[in-house]
This record gives sequence, structure tokens and C-alpha cells, in this order.
Amino acid sequence: MSSKDYQNDLPVLVTDLPIPVTDAAPQQEQTSDKAFVEWSNLASQRHVRSLAFDQQGDLWLATGGGVLNWKLKVNRFVRYYSEHGLPGNSVYAIAVDGNNQVWVAHEHLGIYYLNNDIWRHYSYLGEIKVSCLTIDSTGKLWAGTNNGIYAIQTPEHKPTVELPPAGFPPRALAIVNDNDIWLCNATGVYYYQNSTWIRTSEFVQPDILTLARQGNNLWLGTFKGLVRIDLTTKKPYPINTAPNNQVTALSPHPQGVWAACGEKIGFATDQEWKLLGEKRNTTITSLASLRDEEVWIGSHEGLLRGENKQIRSYLTDTPPDVIRSAPFTNLVQALSVQNLPDRSILWIGTPRGLFSYDLIIESWRRYGQFATEDIRAIVTSQNQKIWVATWLNGLYFSQEKAEFEKAPNITEPINAITTDYNSQYAVDLDGVYHYIDKAWVKIISTTELPVKGLLQSVASFENNLWLGTGAGLLQYKSDTKQINTVKGYLGSADIRTLAAIYLHDMELLCIGTSRGLYIGEIEREQPIPNLENRTITALTWDTINKSLWVGTDKGLFHLTYQQNNWNTNEFNIYNSGLGASRVTALAITTHNTKTKLWVGTANGLSCYTY
Repeated sequence: MSSKDYQNDLPVLVTDLPIPVTDAAPQQEQTSDKAFVEWSNLASQRHVRSLAFDQQGDLWLATGGGVLNWKLKVNRFVRYYSEHGLPGNSVYAIAVDGNNQVWVAHEHLGIYYLNNDIWRHYSYLGEIKVSCLTIDSTGKLWAGTNNGIYAIQTPEHKPTVELPPAGFPPRALAIVNDNDIWLCNATGVYYYQNSTWIRTSEFVQPDILTLARQGNNLWLGTFKGLVRIDLTTKKPYPINTAPNNQVTALSPHPQGVWAACGEKIGFATDQEWKLLGEKRNTTITSLASLRDEEVWIGSHEGLLRGENKQIRSYLTDTPPDVIRSAPFTNLVQALSVQNLPDRSILWIGTPRGLFSYDLIIESWRRYGQFATEDIRAIVTSQNQKIWVATWLNGLYFSQEKAEFEKAPNITEPINAITTDYNSQYAVDLDGVYHYIDKAWVKIISTTELPVKGLLQSVASFENNLWLGTGAGLLQYKSDTKQINTVKGYLGSADIRTLAAIYLHDMELLCIGTSRGLYIGEIEREQPIPNLENRTITALTWDTINKSLWVGTDKGLFHLTYQQNNWNTNEFNIYNSGLGASRVTALAITTHNTKTKLWVGTANGLSCYTY
């Protein structure tokens, strides 16, 4: 699918794939303690960060939505998500060593290796921050981290070499063997000699982004172009690619180096620079070459292949990767379910647009009207009207198949919206609005509030309105128009999200704060154990199963009420297939006795079936 398609309101069918794709890795002896089978993830694989070839010539991709393995002979992708043991869907780097062992790195959670189609943690380094991976001429894996440089021989053994850090974490490594080690970081280029890092005096530019070793040449990619260093003479030779083109990726070749210069791809030798194809309107992140005239290109817009002076797209936005747009984002900020007579629709809001997913026929749609909108909240009213809150352009609504219309009288950046059986409320920077007689009317101004905290959340409950602020909880009485501060255990807590629920004939308010979750009747709300130090980011009530789902900055929690206590069950990237531990939005659908929890994260959309 081309980028042009995203400018229009086009349905995108799941069957509309440019190449055959399998949605999961082969299910072979998944001996794991993780409950993967109930989870699925819908995150974009279009943001390619790193490329590597294995000994069969198959291509491996580290992406923002997991790991892809493209079987070149059969033109088929195999996808690996967090369900298969990855530390979240966002994978930073990938490499294949001399034993054909595949390794990946998470930027913050360490190094993982593939074993029987399950990713296992390389525990010897723990949850270390990894900045790059590379393979030396002997097939050994090297990892650049904030704690130093490590050489890893096999998954079963400790690192065979451990070098101290050269100041800042390395941006890239160029290693021939244990005695020929180069790196670049935020301060320049270093090589390792006599048990110490030596900063090169000939080329000390702090603007070096990447480097590659090829023969007697050291190639440097900088913010201002490509530079070749003759290691025999130590003399630098700038390559005339184009003025002020930053080099973001390099791949060595027996005769020279492939280089990504700005939005162009070229091949450089000692003698010349040849441009491959036309300028690409995307950021290039990685390069890998397998044959003399062929280079594979990882970018923010997918996987590309360069051959015979042409560049072709090989991995583009295929469903369910449709939840993204340029610039790249997997962040899901809002979720809502619309139940129509003939179908159910899941609405998805992102910083770069609005999407819908038909849960019955499994089709996607992106709304071109919101192509550049930052969607902060979505809510479905009792009459199945959809309200969409944008950060910059106010509030929009639509009913059934009608087009979206802009709601008058409310244009400020909107933080939250809510609905009950007969009313809708919206919160913006100026105050609180009530939808009355087909018009939005301001009922509370921020100047009237008894606290100075920013309005962040709203809940309607029993003819009263509850307002969450950065400095405490407020109650607005609809009959008297009075605003009262609610203290109790809360005090002046930072209220992030609110939800009103009915449980065993009790009317309870769920209050998510920056320091935990509180549940109870007003002025008698109690903190929930195990959540005291969590920032609560999202709440949704399962009306059928009478349970509460709680999204936090460090995982997802399922709360059930038994014997006057709330019992908690935790889901995170370590014990489940959740795409990322930071939860940003929640929604629930029920069909054929099965309940699906839709979880929005910074790494895309995850779904848990129970």
C-alpha cells in the first residue's frame, strides 16, 4: 500500500496483502511459562531499525512491531511478537552470529536469542541498555552497552570479552577481531589498544553517527556526509555525496561501502560515489548487502530493496500494520467500542490519526479527515454516536455511517470526554462542557475551580460530575451547581483517570492517580494494595464478568472483588504477551461468550482473549 492511500478514507481488508504473511511464528514446542496463547498484538512492522542475513540467506528485521524473518525462497514473512518471548514488541537491533544463532536487543531490557521459536533472555547481562550489535570477522557477537563492550560466543556462556565503556554508549561498532576494535559515540571515534580506549586525533568530530570497517578503510557516517579514513596513512578523504547530507547507515562491501546519505542510497569506493535510484522521502535506519549488486534497506517506511539502480518496496503497511502514519507512530492514545445492530466497531486514536476496525468482518479503515490530528479521547454515547476529541482542532462527532462533523463552541485542546445514559461531558483547558440540546455549553470555567491543578479526567455518575485535576478530586453537583473538593485518602493527589462502576448494588468511583489506584464510595475511597507506587493511565469496567482492568505505567492489572477485597492479577512483558508494559488505553468487546480486552500501548495495539 502506498503512502497515497492514506490520504483517503479507504477500507483496508486483511486479505489485501502484497505478499503472503503469517501472523505468528511456527508453533513448535513452545515450552514457556508465559500465557502466550491468549494474547495477540497488532503493532506496525513498518519501522525497520536493523537488518541481518542468516546463513541460508534469509533476512531478519528488527522493527517497532517485533521481529520479522523473511524466507527469501518462498517470499513469506514469519512474525515474532512479545507472545514469543520478546521483551516487548519494540526491538532495537538484530544480528546473526557465525553459528547461525539469531540475537536481538531491546534498548533497555537486554539481549535475547532465538531457541525453538521462543526468544530467551541472555541472563548473564541482565536488563542492560543496549545501543548496538555487530558480528566480527570470526562470527562472534559484540554488544555495545552503557556499561561497556561485550563479546558473546554462545547463549550458554558468559561474555568472553568485557571492555570498559568509552565514555558515552557507542552508536556503532566496527570490529575485525579482539585486537582490532573501533567505535563511535557522541564525542568522536575510538579504538582499543593496550587495555585502554584511545580517541583518534585525526578525526575527532563529535558529529559521527555510524562507522564501518572495510579492508584498510574506516568509513565514517557523519551529520555532514561520508568520510573514508585510510588506516595505513591515517588520512581522511571526504566523499562528495551532496552538501550537508547526514549519513545514517553503512554496510561494508568487498569493494567499498553502501551508504544512506540523507534520503538517498549510494555506493562508495576509493575512487567514486554512485547514487542508487531516486531520493526517498523517508529516514533510512539500516543497510545490509548479500550480493554485489543488491542492497536491502531498512527505513521508517518499511523494507526496501535496491538493485540495478532501482529501489523497490518490499514491506509496507499491511494489515494489521495499518495503525500508523508518517511520521511513524505505534502509540495508541484512545480506544472505544461502538455496538451497532449489524456489527461492532473498535475505534483507535493515535497522535497521527483516527482508525476503525470492524470486529465482525475484520477490516480496517483510516479516516483521511483526521490524517494529521492528535486524537486524545474517543467515547461512544448511548445512542451509538461517536465523539472524537482532538488536541488542536476541537471535538467531532458521527453517527453510524455518517461523516464526522465538527462540534461548535468547543475548540480548545481537549483532555477528556465521558458519557452516561443521557449526557456527554468534555474537559478542555478552559473548563467543562455539557452537551445540551445538540450544543456544547460551558458549565464550569477553570477560574471557578477551588484548586489550581489542570483538569485531566472526568466521570459522570448519579447526576453528579467528578473532575480529576493535577491537585485533587472535585465533585460538581448538577442540581446546585456547586463544586466541592473531595479529600478522604486522596488529599491533593494528581488524578489521571476516573471510572464510575456498579458492584453488588454499590456505587463506586475508581480513581487513578500518579501514586496508585483508589476505589470506594465518596470520602471513603481506599488505596488498592500492589498499586501504591504505580501511575494509573487507563481504567475500564467489565460489566459481564464484574471485574476492573487497570492500565499503569508498568503493566496491566486485572482486579476482581472477593470477600470484601480486591484481588489483583498482573500482566506485563515478562509474564504475558502484552506488547509493552506502559498501557495508554483500554476497551472491552464481547462476542460469542468470549471477551476481548483491547490494550493500547506505545508499541501498538494488543488483545487479550478470556
